[in-house]
Amino acid sequence: MKQPKAFASKIIDAIRADGGVLHLAGGEICLPRTFGFCRGVTSALVMLEEACQRHTDSTTRLFLLGQIIHNPWVNDHFSRRGVQILRPDQVRHPEAFITASDCAVIPAFGVPLDIEAHLQSIGCQIVDTSCGDVRRLWGWACRAASGGLGILIFGRSEHDETVVTKSRLAAAGGKYLVIGNLAEGRQFAEMVASDQPPQAFRERFGPATTNAESPQPFERLAQVSQTTMLYDHTMALRDILRSGFARRYGQEELNQRLLFEPTVCRATQDRQNAAVELCKAGCDLVVVVGGFGSSNTRHLYELAQAHAPTVFIEDAGAILSPSRLRALDTDQDRPVTVKNWLPRRRPLHIGVLAGASSPEIVVGQVVEKLAEFLR
Repeated sequence: MKQPKAFASKIIDAIRADGGVLHLAGGEICLPRTFGFCRGVTSALVMLEEACQRHTDSTTRLFLLGQIIHNPWVNDHFSRRGVQILRPDQVRHPEAFITASDCAVIPAFGVPLDIEAHLQSIGCQIVDTSCGDVRRLWGWACRAASGGLGILIFGRSEHDETVVTKSRLAAAGGKYLVIGNLAEGRQFAEMVASDQPPQAFRERFGPATTNAESPQPFERLAQVSQTTMLYDHTMALRDILRSGFARRYGQEELNQRLLFEPTVCRATQDRQNAAVELCKAGCDLVVVVGGFGSSNTRHLYELAQAHAPTVFIEDAGAILSPSRLRALDTDQDRPVTVKNWLPRRRPLHIGVLAGASSPEIVVGQVVEKLAEFLR
């Protein structure tokens, strides 16, 4: 499936045709072998673009229940097309905005079941762009929950995808626990291994991360991951859990007590692998391009940092000059001005990474801006 023309870039097409490298007098700008929109994102954007075209000359209003994907350029594009994007608080009450003569668009992350029920009761048109990989995650997790297993979700608790996964598990009567990183995974595994009391569990994990009052529902556990998590971390968490459960229950019970489904999507894995390959090949600087709310883009930033000086920007407008740049400080979770970000030596080798929700037109604008400094 081809991406809509509005998101394409001629310079990116030209670089891709030339082996992924833009050769300049002052160095090179390199792209990984795989980057940018994944199949699920492309599908969601095509479906929304088609909905816009169908209703261009009609009185039907288009409402998007949240961001279509985590990229401000893309969401602004559809706002300009006349799509009304509901805020999270508005999404909880779609009946206050959407009527039977309107069209409601479910974003790529999906929506909770009760919101779907609201839309059905309104009687409006519904365009569901939910990613297939995310749907498979919901299905596997809910089946495991129906079998009496507690569900451990490896992901960001407030990420749209995880919020929807939690809601669907709760609707199915399942118990869930969200683990955001490997350190939290080790803490939970230690709780299991040392048989800590319910009070310790409640003190460590609040209502944003679990709907259980004790670790008891997780004595038999199914592990899933938000689809955009790092694959290597997903596998490392599996080993951490197996170690904790083995200490508590013995090695022979592991297969009965632990189920594992590596729900990180293949496109995310491919982009992570390609990013590491590019960084390992030798970069003086890596520029990561994507929405600051995009988990998969943040993970590319984490991977790149292990190999080269790295900055994370949303678009070309963040590049103020060769000495000043607006980038995300992931520790503070806010944009900051970075000084002297561009090395002075020449030739300079710059790698550019793009998340699965990053449109090529934005990546191309960043490349053009960087190229001005290497001509």
